[in-house]
Amino acid sequence: MSLKTTLKKHEVLISVIILLLAAYIFLIGLFGTVLSDYSPGMFTKLNQAIGAWKWWLLVVGGLLLFIFSLILFFRYRNLKEFKDLYNTESKSKFRKNIAQIEKLAMKLGPEYEDKVIEKEEEYNIDR
Repeated sequence: MSLKTTLKKHEVLISVIILLLAAYIFLIGLFGTVLSDYSPGMFTKLNQAIGAWKWWLLVVGGLLLFIFSLILFFRYRNLKEFKDLYNTESKSKFRKNIAQIEKLAMKLGPEYEDKVIEKEEEYNIDR
């Protein structure tokens, strides 16, 4: 299994882990800069150790939060659209939307590509 396939297969898990780490980094930067007066004890000691890097943590954490939130949002939207198009009982509707279904399956990963192949075989659709 290639690295690209593995990353695509575990995209949600990787994105959630990075999103949680980004939130923590953002909070460290936030309580070290803007909300330093309201900083909980845990963040106060951490920010003293970090020193002048607090602003960088705020910016990097914010950017990572934004980017990986978008990744999860678009993944969810593509998955919803795929399920709506895939779960049709009509062969003609499936055939009509096959290009879009295959495009979404490629974005979602190998297990969805396999589902499309199975459905094409079920409906006897030639590639």
